[in-house]
Amino acid sequence: MRFVVLGLVLITLINCRPESRYSGSEAIKFDQYMFQGEQLYIAHCINCHQKDGSGLGKLIPPLSTDFVSKQKELSICGIKHGLEGPITINGITYQGVMPGNARLTPLEIAELMTYISNSWGNAYGITKTTEVSKILKNCAD
Repeated sequence: MRFVVLGLVLITLINCRPESRYSGSEAIKFDQYMFQGEQLYIAHCINCHQKDGSGLGKLIPPLSTDFVSKQKELSICGIKHGLEGPITINGITYQGVMPGNARLTPLEIAELMTYISNSWGNAYGITKTTEVSKILKNCAD
């Protein structure tokens, strides 16, 4: 039953895709990453970063900016290992602590990054699992 529902959701996403940047198997992969990424975002990120990626005032930074894509390595390492200390986004410095999600796999992080990087006005394409794996090897724990 789960696969039937997932299949119907993917067909709907493919038919409603606002852009034609991808085609064939890449379009299916993008749609799968977006769907799974949204589920991961709801499970791990929405409480702090909010449904619309706007964050919480001066406490939690927004994700509805180009920061995640411009600072891809920092973002990927932060998702896995957490972030602490000052970080400046859109001229606002945030001092909070973001806990890591050590259990997330490179595939899940790629899906999550793809979702964040293509939501709320962002349009930065697919984050590949191979790229995430490579970046995670260089993260400072």
